[in-house]
Amino acid sequence: MFKKCAVLFFCLWSLSGCQKYYLSLRQIPIDGEYLASSHVGSPDPRQANPPYGQKVAMMWAIPPHLLEQKPKLILHVVYKNHTEEELIYPIEERSGTEVFSLLNENYEAKGGLLTYKAAIRTEDGETYRKWKHQLWVDLITLKSEKPSGKEKTKG
Repeated sequence: MFKKCAVLFFCLWSLSGCQKYYLSLRQIPIDGEYLASSHVGSPDPRQANPPYGQKVAMMWAIPPHLLEQKPKLILHVVYKNHTEEELIYPIEERSGTEVFSLLNENYEAKGGLLTYKAAIRTEDGETYRKWKHQLWVDLITLKSEKPSGKEKTKG
């Protein structure tokens, strides 16, 4: 019996797809329900004007030798107003979490998150791990050229 349970546990563990080292992102909506007081019914002055917006939680685990290469977590965000931002977080621990918040007035101004991607890069530019939102596409921007007044016309 013990042998069957051990074999079953090993099979389930090997099929689970767990990785020892990873980069994972999760988007979290923020509204009145985000406050703990909404769930436990405690008085909270923030309930009158709760925060709203979005957060992206970024979690990682890297091998010890990678810390010697001064890795950075690079988050690239495209907002719904079609502006972009790149944020860089130095990684100083083998595992950890960083949270990017887009809240309240900043959320309104940018319209929220459209898509995002992240990568762990070493100081020499090598990408160790990367993660992309399922709707990620590189934003195409067109540069408008001002006439210089020196154009020749065919005539």
